[in-house]
Amino acid sequence: MEKKKIELSQSLEDYLEAIYIVTSEKRIARVKDLVKRLKVRSSSVIGAIKKLRDRGYVKQEHYGYIELTPTGSKHAEELFEKHNSLFNFFSSILKVSPKTAEKDACAIEHHISEETYKKMMTLINLIKRIQENDPNDDLCEKLRIFISGGDSDKT
Repeated sequence: MEKKKIELSQSLEDYLEAIYIVTSEKRIARVKDLVKRLKVRSSSVIGAIKKLRDRGYVKQEHYGYIELTPTGSKHAEELFEKHNSLFNFFSSILKVSPKTAEKDACAIEHHISEETYKKMMTLINLIKRIQENDPNDDLCEKLRIFISGGDSDKT
């Protein structure tokens, strides 16, 4: 039976996201892949995997491949998408260097509230549409509504 989603520390979220990325690239994740990606010791990876397994986010047979459970996969995908959205906002819209954008996205993805993230995504989508000169919308008016605190989430 799938365990209920339990809040994770920033560190465990980093492991979960790393497993997601590695399995997306290689189809399987092993301890050594996570050691290399996260630049940590294998004992750290083993400890994190045990915690993630106990919380229902991953499955792993003794010394076997690491697999995300449906709960783990959903949570990891949300983290990955949030990270990429933040990175793209910082680098493409704010024109922050890629190195700084990566560092900031990694830090903020763990702490940003869902409400703030959704509002930020609404703003990003409005800005992108303005940049693309979408002739089908009154985007400037929607942006004014957004900035004034109105509900322009329907963009």
